[in-house]
Amino acid sequence: MKKLIGLVLVTLITMSCSIAGTVSIKISSDADAQIFVNGALVSSGKAEIKVSKNSTVNVIVKKAGFISATRNYVNDGVMKLPKGEFITLQKDASYESSSTTDLANRDVDIKTNKTEEDAWKKLSSIVTGTFDVIEVTDKSTGYLRTAWAVKKFGSVTIRTRLVIKMGNESPLSYKVKIISERSETATSGREDEKFEIWDRLLRTYDNVIPEMQSRLDK
Repeated sequence: MKKLIGLVLVTLITMSCSIAGTVSIKISSDADAQIFVNGALVSSGKAEIKVSKNSTVNVIVKKAGFISATRNYVNDGVMKLPKGEFITLQKDASYESSSTTDLANRDVDIKTNKTEEDAWKKLSSIVTGTFDVIEVTDKSTGYLRTAWAVKKFGSVTIRTRLVIKMGNESPLSYKVKIISERSETATSGREDEKFEIWDRLLRTYDNVIPEMQSRLDK
């Protein structure tokens, strides 16, 4: 019995010491900003986090149209942690140069009554009028892929490419996809692991697919 009581006391003392070393921090930002703690969404606008002794808590605040803000709160007994922090988000300039669209990141079927020769000429003409570099092109199989077109907006990088594949030979059709991706950490357009699919499209490419649909339908 005495051993059991002793064990309980030791446990309580350990828990008390652990709790005593924990720091609470009240985080706040815009009311509709999402607050992620160690990768998990916990709330919007406000959150209270607890940083245990000798541990680190990662906080990321996100909001559409703004650049994400990251904080790492380290409770190491050396760094003084704040009791609270209002995290201000900076506007993302890429949003002002883009628009939401249902044409990005999905295959769009383009049907035509033109010959394969004429259809390919028109498709190629539209692509080269918008994208500077064609990475792969194969007229015999009806396949074309542009290189990534990269645009920087401060710390944000947007990359866009277009892919064309033949859908059917008879009746003739093509599948066209504009891929739009965004990164807040990439320093170039080649760091694939740092990019995520973006549901917006830079206005430079707004009219590419509608123009294909229009010109191949005539």
